[in-house]
Amino acid sequence: MIGEAIDTALTLGWWLLGWTVVFGVVGTIALLTLALLGGWAATGLWRGVVHPSWGYGRTRARIYAARRVRAHTGHTGPSTYKEAA
Repeated sequence: MIGEAIDTALTLGWWLLGWTVVFGVVGTIALLTLALLGGWAATGLWRGVVHPSWGYGRTRARIYAARRVRAHTGHTGPSTYKEAA
């Protein structure tokens, strides 16, 4: 009877060790995957930060500047003041 209890304890101990190793490997893979995805997302966010127009390259800077600046039409807006007579 004591022999069976010891045998059961050893068997359960080996099973516990085996599952600990399996969970450790799976946890490590999951942790490294999350770290990789987090780094990838952070890189994407960092590259998406607005840079000065000269930081985009010549062509992209010109397109960016053309979209940001309106051409002068030569017309002035209506005045909001009364001129003296």
